[in-house]
Amino acid sequence: MPETILVTGASAFIGGWVIKLLLDKGYNVRGTVRSAAKEAQVLEAIPKEQRGQVSFAHIADIATDSFDEAVHGVDGIIHIASPFHFKVIDPEKDLLLPAINGTLGVLKSAHKYNRSNLNKIKRIVITSSFASIVDTNRSNQPIYTYTEKDWSPVTYEQGAAAKNDPAVAYRASKVCAERAAWDFVEKEKPSFTIATICEPMVYGPHFGRFQSLDEINTSNAALWSLVTSGKDAKIPDVRTPFWVDVRDVAYTHVAALEAATNTNERYLIAAGSWSNQEIVDIVHESKIIPQSIKDSAPVGTKGQQLPIHYTIDSSTAQKNLGTTYIPLKKTVEDLILQLVELQQKSTK
Repeated sequence: MPETILVTGASAFIGGWVIKLLLDKGYNVRGTVRSAAKEAQVLEAIPKEQRGQVSFAHIADIATDSFDEAVHGVDGIIHIASPFHFKVIDPEKDLLLPAINGTLGVLKSAHKYNRSNLNKIKRIVITSSFASIVDTNRSNQPIYTYTEKDWSPVTYEQGAAAKNDPAVAYRASKVCAERAAWDFVEKEKPSFTIATICEPMVYGPHFGRFQSLDEINTSNAALWSLVTSGKDAKIPDVRTPFWVDVRDVAYTHVAALEAATNTNERYLIAAGSWSNQEIVDIVHESKIIPQSIKDSAPVGTKGQQLPIHYTIDSSTAQKNLGTTYIPLKKTVEDLILQLVELQQKSTK
């Protein structure tokens, strides 16, 4: 009988591609969603012949709800559910507690069932972020290379106090959630191992389809806003000059799950550097992006280079998991074509 893998955040941007890979590999998938509407949305994207491999557990609030029902009977877990948005009113309630409690909730339920011999979970993969690694106070002179050994110094207290700076609150949520996972493993010594995946900005098409332009995930929404901002619009600087395609992020999650070694691992992945100028250059030079988008995209200074910045060493995932990277041009084109189709449908 095929193994069943729990995917939290099944309707999320990364979650959709993770589910696709798992189903294509023959696994059964149990996805957590917040509502029946989200459940229907996930199923709509899945081919009819694979829908029998999918079941659901409803977790309305990852900060407070138990994961016992979701975890019971599964063979592995990929924990993706965690808030990523900048519409923050209360950093603690909106970002920090859901990220930390959601991660701990999954680990505690898995540990409980493994100890009771009700489960035999071998591996839990956790979506972390480059936000848990980068030190924004570090000078770029001399150029620094980040690896899996680095940690952001931002604290819970700084995140909770950052009501006017949601980026700081988000970084704190990712740092604290990932540290909570490592602390849990060190203290409880569960029979499963964990792997955390630390990715920078994630772009690319949605698995299936976006429901509306209003529901585009945060990173893709920023890219769409850029390319539709007008010919004379100012091209903004980037906070994080590294990126990765969502499909490569999904691959790395599944590969880390299947590695299931006896050691706990942390993986830092990145396809390369990027800038908003590079995005608009791709748009204007593309042979497949519609002219209507080219007419709405700013021009800026073609070929303008990024200022001196840090670098990222993602060789561990490449060597140990076989992670490869889709070029930025393909990522941008695939995403924009999908959004153009959605835009055309919404105006009919």
